[in-house]
Amino acid sequence: MGKKKSVVLMILLTIVIVVLCAVAALPAFSFSNGLKKWNPAVLQYDLGMDLGGGYYTYYYPEGVVPASDISGDEEKEYVQYKTSGLYFSAEAEDGIWYDGAPTQEFTDEFNALVKEVTARYEKKGLSDYRVSVVDDYSIKVEIPKAGTSYDGTAVENPSDLLTLFAFTGDLSIVKTSGETSETVDELKSKDAKITDLIEGFSIHTRYKASYLSVELTKKGKAMVKAVENELTSSTDTSSSSAVTLDFKIGEATLFSVYKDSIASNYELRPIAVNDWQTENLETYKIVLESALNGGFDISLTLDEINSFAPVYGDNVMTLLFIALGVCVLACIVLPIVKAGRYGVVNAYSVLSYFIITTICFAFITKGVLEITLGTALVFLLGMILISLFNLRTYDAIKSEFQQGKTVVSAVKAGNKKSLWGMVDTYAVLLLAALAMLIGAAGLHTLAIESLICVVAAAFCNIFWTRGINFVFLSASKDKYKYFRFVREDDDDE
Repeated sequence: MGKKKSVVLMILLTIVIVVLCAVAALPAFSFSNGLKKWNPAVLQYDLGMDLGGGYYTYYYPEGVVPASDISGDEEKEYVQYKTSGLYFSAEAEDGIWYDGAPTQEFTDEFNALVKEVTARYEKKGLSDYRVSVVDDYSIKVEIPKAGTSYDGTAVENPSDLLTLFAFTGDLSIVKTSGETSETVDELKSKDAKITDLIEGFSIHTRYKASYLSVELTKKGKAMVKAVENELTSSTDTSSSSAVTLDFKIGEATLFSVYKDSIASNYELRPIAVNDWQTENLETYKIVLESALNGGFDISLTLDEINSFAPVYGDNVMTLLFIALGVCVLACIVLPIVKAGRYGVVNAYSVLSYFIITTICFAFITKGVLEITLGTALVFLLGMILISLFNLRTYDAIKSEFQQGKTVVSAVKAGNKKSLWGMVDTYAVLLLAALAMLIGAAGLHTLAIESLICVVAAAFCNIFWTRGINFVFLSASKDKYKYFRFVREDDDDE
């Protein structure tokens, strides 16, 4: 490649990297005309509980209450469970306490309910959450703070998520008119099942909107067709006699179907949101699918929802950004000190890795993955590997040069010698990340983030660094000084 072309490519590459670094890291700014607001990628992350705090609440089975809810005016008789903070209703009709202990039937049902609640949060895909049993018969749930959309609005209200996942009864459909409700005809017979009407639920996106779809069986479509003309339009909900089809789990109404929620093929589309708020629909879908497969006799009572600070303190993000900044600076400066202009090539590679990973974390996984301390450590490992492998390549090039080869020949031989070590290392790391993704419960998010970092680092080390070095070396007038090589015999140059 000619020197002029190399210089032009070098300038263009520099401009692109500087601009993308600004996109990834510079704080918000605005212009009087045109762009009004910009948040860099590093400020758009959904943070895990260790870095961003979160919300927690308790689910109590019906008939089980915390000590704080017990007073002398209680109509029912409650018995303290062991020495815990829980009290059980001793009323025989509740069927949860007998002969000084919780009944086995209640215990078995509660244990199955814990598994179902945990499965709901697993299906939700939260990277950082905890579902734990406290005092044997209450469920504590902790979730990270909700993410935000590009305009700063909340993607999902944590209260909605925690409340919906507490619904445990059977799924039913009732026709409601004012204060009266009536089970639809198809479900009045004793042997009828909700699955006779509903096949499943799905989420679809059209234009800039997403909607929840209730997929009906042939019998279900006939039911909707029979009541369609009785239903009220969503634009006329103020009427006290409005008629709707209400989808209920236990006694709780999830949503109402109006006349204009019925598609031409009698598919129901009861909820529509902006396309960046599909997390809301996913929560409804998970709960509905769970209830469709069978509810529980135990109903859960939601306690007060509280927030908590980041696990590592309120200033953890500031300290983490400082630590990451120092590490990035070290990975840039130290190789320059040792390897001269080849160290500059390493700096371009490190910054490219920074751009790729930060943008992937901010946009590709937005609303899907949360950033945790583990993410930061994996990110740093990838960046350190890039610098170490580049310095190893530099040493290999230098060793070849000292054996009497020309600079160009030394670069080719050094790259070849160091290549397979990189390939082997990244292959092992890639397999480890895949194994963690497939087999490690609770590490799904970290595994995906590890895959992003490993692939980005491998690309930068194996391909990108060598391409940048080729361009920069072609533009260099003195190839000895480029690598800080010293040799008296330079006739071959």
